[in-house]
Amino acid sequence: MQSVSGPDTLETDETGTFEASINEAEADDPLTYTWEFGDGATGSGLLTNHSYSSTGQYAIRFQASNEGGSDSDTISVRVVPPPQPASITSINATPNPVDEGETVRFSSNVQGDTPVSRSWSFGDGSSSMSQSPTHTYEEPGQYTARLEASNDVGEDTRTVTVRVNRVLPEICTTVSEMNSAFFDRNSSTLTEEGEESLQENADILSDCPNLSVQVEGFAAPGERNVQSLSEDRAEAVSSFYQNNGVPGSRIMTSGQGQVEGITSKKGGTRQYRRADSLPQREDDGM
Repeated sequence: MQSVSGPDTLETDETGTFEASINEAEADDPLTYTWEFGDGATGSGLLTNHSYSSTGQYAIRFQASNEGGSDSDTISVRVVPPPQPASITSINATPNPVDEGETVRFSSNVQGDTPVSRSWSFGDGSSSMSQSPTHTYEEPGQYTARLEASNDVGEDTRTVTVRVNRVLPEICTTVSEMNSAFFDRNSSTLTEEGEESLQENADILSDCPNLSVQVEGFAAPGERNVQSLSEDRAEAVSSFYQNNGVPGSRIMTSGQGQVEGITSKKGGTRQYRRADSLPQREDDGM
């Protein structure tokens, strides 16, 4: 027997070539060559191929024999798993949804050969190379956070959508009454005082996207065309709101005609010549 050779390491299911050399000139024919690969499989010949389905350390025995006897030699091979590219099996953002200004913690489960690098982008221009980063979104909206994981043999990408809620001022959930606008007799033109009163309402509506407003116009006894005048007063208030950034879709108007009975609205003799702004919240069923 001169030598037996083969790979020191194989990956599972990778075919390895094993070779033996002997001094055939010094051996009588016929010669028989057998291989035992340590996993129950056998082979023949001086040159043979074999693959392993399981990892481990295997002893490989080669034997040459004839009528005069036999000789053998043994080598070993280590079988390892094939390289595993980076693979993201899960990605999470907690809490989700989240309020603006609140911290979100990101986590993931990544499999594959180490080392694995991670690159996070949070959808608002910010990024991180941390394994489990935290991030704070300053503006409400819907953001797509993206994770890229990579190692020497591959890369993977997954995303998670984070919904960031607006934090509403307290008044958005507590306001129940807004300022009324008062008009001169037989007029639907807003006075300077009326615009000042409505500006406060417009500011609240701008800060509170959960609010809409019902504008109701009124006319006093003795004014002309009380129904159309009350409608015009409601429309004047609606136009003021829209000119100050309140979407028309959040404004409803109606003319109530002539005020009947006694009103609780303050404003002296003007109390009948007015337009009321009644706030409506989404959670009120509006």
